[in-house]
Amino acid sequence: MQRESNIINKQLKMIQNTFEERRNKHLLKYNLTSSQQEILFYLGFHEGKPIHQREIEKWFHLKNPTVTGILNRLEEKGFIVRKTKEDDKRFRMIELTEKSRCLMQEMYEEMWQMDDKIYSCMTEEERSQLSGLLERILKSLSELE
Repeated sequence: MQRESNIINKQLKMIQNTFEERRNKHLLKYNLTSSQQEILFYLGFHEGKPIHQREIEKWFHLKNPTVTGILNRLEEKGFIVRKTKEDDKRFRMIELTEKSRCLMQEMYEEMWQMDDKIYSCMTEEERSQLSGLLERILKSLSELE
């Protein structure tokens, strides 16, 4: 017999997979993946502040090799540059390139349109309730550690 929590877990996983699949399909025109876009958005939000790879690892709860791979691909594609800090050669700052800055607003607007379509099946109150419930689940998960 399946427990209701198993069904919810499956639904959450299916939502995440479908969401990721749709975003990746949509981002093909930019030659980006959803993970790469998320990091670009993070960098864009923190533009002007020196960002080190460790900050990205902590924010997204990702391991060093994963973030290194994403950053390598973003750099190869011309979306970011890594610059060595003058006073500390070990510290490499990550910055957006002009190419990514030019696309940023367009990508934000497309993402907001997609979000509007996804959540159009709910009222604002329902979205707020859902957000609160998911926050409670996240908090409960973090307390398990």
